[in-house]
Formats: sequence, C-alpha cells, structure tokens
Amino acid sequence: MAFRDVVGHTRPCQILQKEIKTGRVHHAYLFTGLEGIGKRRVALTMAKALNCPTQEEDACDCCPSCQRIDKGVHPDFILIVPEGEVIKIGQIRELQRAIAFKPYEARWRVVVVDGAERMTREAANAFLKTLEEPPPWTMIILLATDVEALPLTVLSRCQRVRFNPLRQEEVREVLAHHLSEEEIHLLAPLAGGSPGRVLRMDREEIAGAKRELMLCVSSSLERRLKLAQELAQREGRGRIFLEIFQGWLRDLIIYRETAEEGGLLNSDLTEEVKKFASRMETEEFLRDFWALLQIQRGIEAHSNLQLSLESALVGLGGA
Repeated sequence: MAFRDVVGHTRPCQILQKEIKTGRVHHAYLFTGLEGIGKRRVALTMAKALNCPTQEEDACDCCPSCQRIDKGVHPDFILIVPEGEVIKIGQIRELQRAIAFKPYEARWRVVVVDGAERMTREAANAFLKTLEEPPPWTMIILLATDVEALPLTVLSRCQRVRFNPLRQEEVREVLAHHLSEEEIHLLAPLAGGSPGRVLRMDREEIAGAKRELMLCVSSSLERRLKLAQELAQREGRGRIFLEIFQGWLRDLIIYRETAEEGGLLNSDLTEEVKKFASRMETEEFLRDFWALLQIQRGIEAHSNLQLSLESALVGLGGA
C-alpha cells in the first residue's frame, strides 16, 4: 500500500509525505490512535516511501524494496511487537545491537515499535538512550494507543502524529477488501472507527448477541434477568451485547427523528428499528441511551458485568 491508497488519515499522510519530499524527516515519530486503526500500515508505507528508488514522496509498491518491506524480510526494516503482554528489555538490547551499524542497503533503516506503551520500565529506560542518540540514517516509529502509559522522557523525543477514528463509510471501504457485504452489515456497526477491531471479532458471537437482543426487547422481566446471568458468564459475549444495545438505541433515535434508513448503523436490523422506533418518544430513547453509557462506564469502575447487564436489561425503559 502507498500513501495514495490509505483510506482516511489524509492529514497524517500529507504531513509525512511533505517531510519526506523536503528531506526534513524526524529521527523519531509517535503514531497515536485507536488499536486497529491503520497506524502500522501507514508506518510500513512510510518505510517504503523513504526507500523507494522510483518515487520521491510515495511508495511504488512494485520495486523489490517495497515488496520486501511488505513481506517483512527487508534487512533494514525492523518490527518490534510485545512478547506476550510486554516488550522486554532483551528485545530492546537486541534492537540496539542490530542498528549499531549503518543500513545494509537502504537509504533509511526504519524501526517500528508496535505497542510502545507496553514496554517495561527497564525496556523504556534502555530505549531512551536510542531515542536520544539514534544512529545515522535510522528512523524510529512508535505506535501507541495509550499515550499516558509512555514515560514523558520518551514522549518529548518524538514527533507526534495523531490518527483519528475512521468515519463509518471509510470503515466499510476498508472492510470491503476482507469481508462479504453480509459480514460488513453485521460487523461494521461495532467498529468504533477501527476496521482492525472488526476483523478480530468473532462473527458467530456477534450474530448471536444480535439475536439475543431482538428476543429480549419483547421478553418478560424474568427472561431478561436470566439472559443477563447467561451473558455475564461469557464476558466477551456480554460486552459485545452491551455495544450492540448501544448501537440499537442510537438507531432508534436516528430513525425516530429522521425516518431515514441511510443513517442507521445496524442496516441488517432496519425493519426491527422501524417497528420499535414508534414505541417511545425521542426523549425517552435519549434517556435510555445516556443511561446505558453510564452503565458501560461502570463496568470499568467496578468490573461487575452481571450488575451492568441487569441494569441495562431491566432498568432501561421500553427500548
């Protein structure tokens, strides 16, 4: 992929291309944004563009250099990812030995550290020395979702580039290269601006959670409580259920106000949205929507998924 092929992220790509063209490339960058949003793909594109012999500010995607970086076999492209839960000091020591000499064949050696916020304290302290005195013609790109977890000493030595969540139509454009139209209708509403998040999801779990939601909206209180208990025993399914519930409420509000199908996230539930949108006033749907947001935040505060599910299924009005 070249910069011209990146979906969304127009501003970050323009900034990086301008710096490549003018020769004012920084020795260290920090790409921040949601997980699965495309930060690593843009980092690979920058590595290719810096070393592509046929382009001035973009990658051709055809030359041996571009193709080897894509495949992860270029000797001057190094990717560091967590081993288990963290990036260990041993990985940083090995990296420092590898970049001690000039690049083998490329104009720029590019090091990408994916999940930089997961470096151990010892690893971050060791890596700081590399950031302070990087070897000539070596560029480092840190990828992070939780910037606050990075030491200030690391942050201060990087040029920060922010990647915003993709719009819904952009998410669907990316997913079209990987999923069928039916799968896109099912999964895209849960992307939250991150196509990568969707691609890691379990299709069966999501389809099952949607079926359970459609059953519970017309079920008795006893059945709702039972469903809350069942979902709480399967944490992943329970959290997905609450996300789908939030999207359902959002769609009810949108259709209630506009009577238009085009703005619905859950296009596979269009007929159900039409059916239920007339059952309450917009203000009541809004009340339930904000209440559900508070319930979801409560999961992070007290980690009681069953209580949150029971509150969502029992305490929310007729939605």
